[in-house]
Amino acid sequence: MFIEDDIDSLKRSDLVLFLCNNNINGMALVFDQLYKKHVIDDNTKIIFSGDTGSLDKGEVSESKRLSTYLTDNYGYDKDIFILEDKATNIYENLLFSKDLIGDFEKYNNILFVAAAFALRRIKLCATKLLYPIDRISYVGTVSDRKISKDEWFKTDSARSRVFEEIERIGKYLIKGDLDIK
Repeated sequence: MFIEDDIDSLKRSDLVLFLCNNNINGMALVFDQLYKKHVIDDNTKIIFSGDTGSLDKGEVSESKRLSTYLTDNYGYDKDIFILEDKATNIYENLLFSKDLIGDFEKYNNILFVAAAFALRRIKLCATKLLYPIDRISYVGTVSDRKISKDEWFKTDSARSRVFEEIERIGKYLIKGDLDIK
């Protein structure tokens, strides 16, 4: 399930796709780390993807909330972010972001940032949508629920969420939204 790369091992990325979620603070912390470690710079294409999840329907999109949070709390220029605000699930995040990405040949190092427990499903959906998997690295964010590769098994709620993710992978496979190559 947990396939993330260590931030310290990453090269500078040409393209970074944040698959947004409710954990805006956690995503902002990772963004700031990536910027300070020069994985992201002024030449990186940065896309924030996500409308709202089922828990926050009708609110400002997750992509807009992350952009605003980074601008207001960290001082980043909002013009460096490209917002995709229609996606309501992982498959749509990747599908709708493809139009914003354009030609993959322009990018040598691609980075996906998302909830740590969802990275496996993201990779399988990206494979289905013909993303260049061999050029993608993954960084996971961890919310206060502590669903990480080192913590997920320590609480009932975290274990339950990981098992739900395994079930989602099966549902996405049956629906045809991912590829297990």
